[in-house]
Amino acid sequence: MASLHQDVLRELGILQVELQTLGLWSDLAPSEEALLSNEPFCCDLMGFAEWLQWIFIPRLSYLAEKECQLPQKSGIYPMAEGAFEDLESAAKGLLGSIKRMDTLLTA
Repeated sequence: MASLHQDVLRELGILQVELQTLGLWSDLAPSEEALLSNEPFCCDLMGFAEWLQWIFIPRLSYLAEKECQLPQKSGIYPMAEGAFEDLESAAKGLLGSIKRMDTLLTA
């Protein structure tokens, strides 16, 4: 039976592929200032897709790979819905992945 850490790593992989498929994955890292933002989701200095790529995925990947304590609750789906509403049905897979991640981390 797969562990929660393995499930999280698998879902992070799916999330990355979904971002890449939609052209939301970037080779250019945000500025150091943006990465150090204190605002939720770094919303003052980067877009939500950037936050997923440069903060959410790396941090959760690290925790899961090291089998550290994972967050006990996640509620990023509502933010994702708003951030990707202009993509309409194209974002269905991406939003599904984010919803599954929320469920995994909140269960």
